[in-house]
Amino acid sequence: MNVLSIIVALISIVLFAQSLFSLYLMLYSWEHPERLEASSGPSTFLPPRLSFSVLLPARHEEPVIYQTIRRLLEADYPKWLMEVIVICHVDDTGTIAEAERAKRELSADNLRVATFVDPPINKPHGLNVGLDLAVHDVITVFDAEDDIDSSIFNVVNTVMLNEQTEVVQAGVQLMNFRDHWFSVHNCLEYFFWFKSRLHFHAKVGMIPLGGNTVFIRRELLARIGGWDADCLTEDADIGLRLSGLGVPVRVVYDAQHVTREETPDSLASFIRQRTRWHQGFIQILRKGTWRSMPGYRQRLLALYTLSYPLFQALLMLLWPLTIAGLFVLKLPVGLVLLSFLPLYALAFQFVVTEIGVFRFTREYGFKVPLLMPIVMAITFLPYQFALGISAVRAVYRELLHHYNWEKTAHLGAHRQPGFIWSVAFQRLLDQAGARLGIDRGTVLVLDPAANTFSLLASHGQPISSSEMANLDGDGIADWLAKTKEPAMIHGRSLPAELEGLLTLPDLRSAIVLPFSHLDSTVGVLSVSSSDTLLDDAGVIWLNDQLQSLIGAASTNFASKSA
Repeated sequence: MNVLSIIVALISIVLFAQSLFSLYLMLYSWEHPERLEASSGPSTFLPPRLSFSVLLPARHEEPVIYQTIRRLLEADYPKWLMEVIVICHVDDTGTIAEAERAKRELSADNLRVATFVDPPINKPHGLNVGLDLAVHDVITVFDAEDDIDSSIFNVVNTVMLNEQTEVVQAGVQLMNFRDHWFSVHNCLEYFFWFKSRLHFHAKVGMIPLGGNTVFIRRELLARIGGWDADCLTEDADIGLRLSGLGVPVRVVYDAQHVTREETPDSLASFIRQRTRWHQGFIQILRKGTWRSMPGYRQRLLALYTLSYPLFQALLMLLWPLTIAGLFVLKLPVGLVLLSFLPLYALAFQFVVTEIGVFRFTREYGFKVPLLMPIVMAITFLPYQFALGISAVRAVYRELLHHYNWEKTAHLGAHRQPGFIWSVAFQRLLDQAGARLGIDRGTVLVLDPAANTFSLLASHGQPISSSEMANLDGDGIADWLAKTKEPAMIHGRSLPAELEGLLTLPDLRSAIVLPFSHLDSTVGVLSVSSSDTLLDDAGVIWLNDQLQSLIGAASTNFASKSA
């Protein structure tokens, strides 16, 4: 066997082993059901005791910052145990103005807007500014576009008190999987990373923390000196430094409590974002702090994780040579078959990804478009090429010592009510079906641009069978939208204004509730039954459940109405 054959064999074996290990990490939590169970959040909460300082670094986030602040302030946790600190560079007047507007309009005494003037202008510097101002027990980091679960602070309070842990990494999930050709692959990366791979890292004791929805005891952060202001992936860096101290990290992931985010708005934006992450890993690798980890498994996993961008860049550069070699080199048949092993492993990863999209959509209550598996097959390799390009670009920037922060724009694509809130309202209607015995239920949402109500969620009838109602029409939804008054219908005994509007001949009783934002109706929820007589207790329960969603959802309806 000549030297060339040995090189080809070694490269093929290394690539095959790496691909198999990546596949193992993707499936780690699914390998044993108890791992999935252990990763979920608590089903009941302890009384609130810990206090939280929420750090919200932001730059040019005018389109999304107000709604994010509102979501944080409306979280289901005592206000005196929370503070929100928005941190901006002093020249970012637009974001500062939106944060100040939120403070004013929401009467937020526990919201502060902090500014800084010195360089560098980046997220870790802003976090350190916020850390100096924070006074509560636990430091929490969120990004400016985050949609948090209203119970997340109760989840972390319970986990930290029950398990005596100092660091919690909760789940983050990209949601708008249909927006761009790469979006579904990007969403599934997050799905496998937070639901599976991070749990393996936590078990080994080497975990690159995520950039948000991370909770760390303030004393612990002060002990390690906060974030590295010069690192492009300050989250991974601080995770490795904490791992070096032997600090365990509890990872929590379940669909109910994840923080929802959006994919980048373009391929170029995605490549810039991934370039920053790759270059940050190379920075941490070069710093060498990972060498101080106590165990060889931790050091080996750190070396593998941090050097992966270099490996990916090399692999990207080898692709042209590999393709050329198929036509130029004459190799033994056995060696040719061996050289195809990495492609077999890549095919396995693709199959897992295809299965993953069905798991992801089922977990979040979405439907897989008919042609999406075909589209994913076509775009799988281009997505890998985009990752490779970003890795090559990261190595190039690192060699030239280019460390400027390439910011990702946020447009709030994950906040479209027809996308995210359909899940929440669908669950409410399904719960009403089980608890109240309803036959049918709908949630209609106002689209002011078209002056129509469109169906957001449905129970007991296919969504495709419902038509939109015009606001200027003469239906029950229209009447309720204008009067803003709820209606209880018993056996066709209707308010005089509604006589003649009811079109369901077999209806026995119904409850119809309009819901509003800033004194404007944004939607109508209705449930009905042909057998059960709905009573006042049902009205109270349904209204309580509806109002628990409105605080979160109304902001998003308002953004659609703007």
